Amino acid sequence: MAAKYWSGQECPKTATYGQHRDTNDNTYAGSAHDKRVEKNERFPPSLNNHHFEEK
Repeated sequence: MAAKYWSGQECPKTATYGQHRDTNDNTYAGSAHDKRVEKNERFPPSLNNHHFEEK
């Protein structure tokens, strides 16, 4: 299972992260909501009830 990151958390490595729903189905929000985050930056605000996972 992929590591999960939430808004405001420090990013562990530079990569593109997709947003996934926090519920059990972990639904992917789609590429329109992908974010490129640099190492040591904080994750940006996510969609409501979503977290980030590395793509």
